[in-house]
Amino acid sequence: MLIIFDCDGVLVDSEILSAQVFSECLAEDYDIHVSPHYSLESYRGKSVADCILMITDELTKKLHWHDLPQAERDQRGRDFWRRVQLQTLVACENRLFPVKGVEVVLQELQAKKIPFCVASNGKHEKMAVTLAKTNLLPYVEGNVFSFEDVKVGKPAPDLFLHAAKTMGVTPSQAIVVEDSLTGVIAAKAAGMRALAYCPPEAEGKPNSLLEHMRNLGAECFFDMNELIPLIFKPQQ
Repeated sequence: MLIIFDCDGVLVDSEILSAQVFSECLAEDYDIHVSPHYSLESYRGKSVADCILMITDELTKKLHWHDLPQAERDQRGRDFWRRVQLQTLVACENRLFPVKGVEVVLQELQAKKIPFCVASNGKHEKMAVTLAKTNLLPYVEGNVFSFEDVKVGKPAPDLFLHAAKTMGVTPSQAIVVEDSLTGVIAAKAAGMRALAYCPPEAEGKPNSLLEHMRNLGAECFFDMNELIPLIFKPQQ
């Protein structure tokens, strides 16, 4: 058995922080105002390349960049995304915490001698900062995989297959813990069991991805204290 954790939103509570920074940068740089919730739902789980394409397209539409050469539009999109990433790293220094209850999960897996690793569409550079800042790095050091390690990130299965192969297990022996549709799609494509973390949203509202996750074949849970029992739940 191998447990493969996504990083942002599963181990480190960084997704809403990243979304807040993204919205702040849009407002500061271009006077475009969107809610952090919109940013989170639009970009959660996407690869860096996909995010850059999406923001370039969005800025082109809102700022009427259609007359600019494509190369210049692409460069502006990359520059903006890089600024968001740098500002996110700065914000992580003071505003980042582990997902509630996840450290206990890692400790229980260690006690049971069940191997686990991280596989994320985030960069190694970013994960090194966020995992260290939340004191989770010692649990996974040396077993952190990024989209940078494969040709294609999620939703393709390559990253999860690479992680499983490196950790010495077959896909059918791996269980993926995700919080994004992109990640669940990748897990199912890899032939792995997918557990979807779907915590309630603001004011206790059901997670907006819940039904989509279930339709993709994921087993959903709402609190980290439910994860260990779910991992060991007998499969039909």
